[in-house]
Amino acid sequence: MDNFMQMTKELGHKPELLRLRALDATYDDALEGKLVVAPIDMNEPGKKILDSGTADGTWLRGVRSKQSAQHHYFGSDVEGELFPEDTDGITYFAHSFKDPWPQQYLGTFDLVHIRGSMAGSAPEGPAPVIKNLTTLLKSGGWVQLMEMNGFSAPKNGPAMTDFAKMASEMFTGIGVGDFANNNKSLLEEAGLVNVQEKRVIVNLGKKAKPEFQEISIHGVTGPIVPLTSVARTVPTSFTSEQFDTLPSRVKEELQTEGGQVEMVIAFGQKA
Repeated sequence: MDNFMQMTKELGHKPELLRLRALDATYDDALEGKLVVAPIDMNEPGKKILDSGTADGTWLRGVRSKQSAQHHYFGSDVEGELFPEDTDGITYFAHSFKDPWPQQYLGTFDLVHIRGSMAGSAPEGPAPVIKNLTTLLKSGGWVQLMEMNGFSAPKNGPAMTDFAKMASEMFTGIGVGDFANNNKSLLEEAGLVNVQEKRVIVNLGKKAKPEFQEISIHGVTGPIVPLTSVARTVPTSFTSEQFDTLPSRVKEELQTEGGQVEMVIAFGQKA
């Protein structure tokens, strides 16, 4: 995924952060505001929560805004430049989830969350990353993973169908495979218990609520160009021309017909 990271850097952090916030609002609506799906008692104060791949901490702020109890929030990202200047009470630190976690955080978290970042586990794949996440949990703590299902996507128009096909072929090519559908079993293999899975359909474009139509399109179409740049580096069934036209085709289809993606949320607990 180095191509993806490099291209988003070249496009600038501000557009990427705006896109991530748009996507966050779209997911928040689909989840009916329940960003923490794992069965944690958030009414009990003092929980320690980490969002890996946090960017500017949008997910953490969203979680915090819904709580009456006070908790401790931490955000990590391989790109420390994305962190906000005003940390607003959140602790940020630069870190790749492929590396061992800092000693002071081992065995301390009640919840470790990742959303939309597991493709970055290439080429080793998500299994060692998930195993690494479990080292952060205290007894009874949870890992929660949320990823888009590109391998068995909802029925859509031809452009969104091609987008899902491109994503699945790219994920296969870079070595991460069908991680969205495999995360549940990977959590079990990592030794977690009470492992569960929740699937949520997210409406996009014309199928979304009026207030989410434009932002959902922006959230989904933003990464298509960087993703196609990655897909061009591995064997796929797409031609160069098909890669070139895919972003505009998806945007037009979402504007005129709308579409859907399925988010797969897998979560498990440390015994």
